[in-house]
Amino acid sequence: MVEISVAVADPVLVHALMRRLRKLFGPSAVTYDATAKQVRVSSEWESRAVVEVVDVVQEWIDEGGAGSAELAVGDRSYTLGAP
Repeated sequence: MVEISVAVADPVLVHALMRRLRKLFGPSAVTYDATAKQVRVSSEWESRAVVEVVDVVQEWIDEGGAGSAELAVGDRSYTLGAP
């Protein structure tokens, strides 16, 4: 099992990202922690899940969802940004 967190600075933008992620992982696998401003994805498919979350977040950023987003996978974090 892997848990991936995506920090989203603007809570208004969270819903579009969550819709995209829920299409891939199902509603129960995607949650939002308003206090931490993080969307969290839990998945059994570790390597596939990481790649799919990165792809969805990058598409969301590219389409104007945000300027950037920070992802955390375990104890590592990554920043994705607009090209």
